[in-house]
Amino acid sequence: MQDLKNITFLTFVRLDNEERRSNLKAMYNFYKNNCENYTHIFIEDDSECKIHDVIDLDKKDISIFVKSQTEWRKGEGYNKGIKLAKTNILNFIDTDIIIDPNQLNETAELLRKDINAGLVYPYNGLFLCAEKEMKDKFCETLSLDTFKIPEKFKTFTGSRDQSIQTLSSYLNKTYDGILVGHVISKGGCVMGRKDNLIRCNGYNPNFLGWGYEDDEAPYRVNKLGYGVGRIEGSGKVVWHLHHFDGTGSEKEKQPFYKENQKIMVHVETVSSYELKDYIKSWVM
Repeated sequence: MQDLKNITFLTFVRLDNEERRSNLKAMYNFYKNNCENYTHIFIEDDSECKIHDVIDLDKKDISIFVKSQTEWRKGEGYNKGIKLAKTNILNFIDTDIIIDPNQLNETAELLRKDINAGLVYPYNGLFLCAEKEMKDKFCETLSLDTFKIPEKFKTFTGSRDQSIQTLSSYLNKTYDGILVGHVISKGGCVMGRKDNLIRCNGYNPNFLGWGYEDDEAPYRVNKLGYGVGRIEGSGKVVWHLHHFDGTGSEKEKQPFYKENQKIMVHVETVSSYELKDYIKSWVM
């Protein structure tokens, strides 16, 4: 068992199709089978509570239900979880993400040592999508050995030494049966210090639905003076349990894409002084 040394997981949930249910169950059971000394907080945003039909929560874990008939509010949900967390090291992880617990511990140590750290990504930027056969096998075995990094990326340690053109050429291509979703990803999983995130007023609750909230948080945290980084090294990837519901998840196809984009542009263009005023516009 991997000792996670008092890390709190936070997962925002909307179980809107069967694949999300199976992904959530596999993710939760993987960590329960392989890790100890951590707590998992789920924030479910939906018209009805479904999570207890999918997973049997450990007695020390928590689920919050927020009744909603509209597009989900991930930022608002995360803020509820941040306030509930009893540890300073937080792990924001999506329902369909699997990451080596060793990487979580490595990242947690960096956050503990640096009192000015805000967010650190526990992977080298490589976002690999487990296609159906591999995903089904993982859901059955719950073993990291199921995942095989494509030969092309076995020595990939991070994006620093590669041009944007080279990195872009990898996107949405399949290597050895693995789809490359991103090479400098900001999604799926990020860890942070609760104390400094609270100083940044947590996540931005103005975003509706999916899109830009994962980009805005690190940009704003860094602009407010707190460190943002990622671990590097070969093999330190993040795995996505791909979903094949046919709905797609491109930002441009989301109903609040343009409104979310305006929020991102605002955060990018205002001064640091104006940003400090902006974050006072919402209650965490």
